[in-house]
Amino acid sequence: MLRLPPAELIRARRNPRTHSRCGFNLVELLIALAISAALLAATMTALDASFKAYQMTTEVASTHTVSRLTIERVQALIRTGQEFGPFPVNPKDSIVTSDYISFRTPSGTIVSLIWEPDDEALYLETPSSPSGGYLLMEGVVTPTDDEGEPIPNYHPFTLEYELGRKLYRATIDLAVIPDDNMSVQIEGENTQIIRLVASVMPRAIAYTDE
Repeated sequence: MLRLPPAELIRARRNPRTHSRCGFNLVELLIALAISAALLAATMTALDASFKAYQMTTEVASTHTVSRLTIERVQALIRTGQEFGPFPVNPKDSIVTSDYISFRTPSGTIVSLIWEPDDEALYLETPSSPSGGYLLMEGVVTPTDDEGEPIPNYHPFTLEYELGRKLYRATIDLAVIPDDNMSVQIEGENTQIIRLVASVMPRAIAYTDE
């Protein structure tokens, strides 16, 4: 018995162009790969920018908190201190700027707060402290001006005297580089500097009636 082919098969044989194609050709595959690569690159760029912004915010917040606590501790030491130094070289001068400030605590201990530019650190030194003193804060650098140049003749401590060697006010000016001890290579270079300025008067002056 003779079987006739289906009508669809007959039409396909008459018109071979009606055959459906399977898969992609080389040009279509290259275009798809190019689009995928562009999307991945854009995603990685956005992710990198978000990570750097988060890292910078974390560093600034962490460093600012630690720095403020350190400044408050230094202010408390100066507020209760006595017999401050250094003194002006010229007796006629009443203001002296320095990389250190020394004083006597109520218990009689001589304490010195020293900024080491080469170490970019602030140290506390006492007669019983190890060589070099105790590390108070890292990343203390010379501040820069609007053009990014280091400020010449910068000193973090400014002491104002009156009546000879009687300290009236001490001003602390610190420039600190943010660092949360979690830095990684992908975050890049963070050049933002935190500027901390505080002024404190010894208790003997602050509570003296004019």
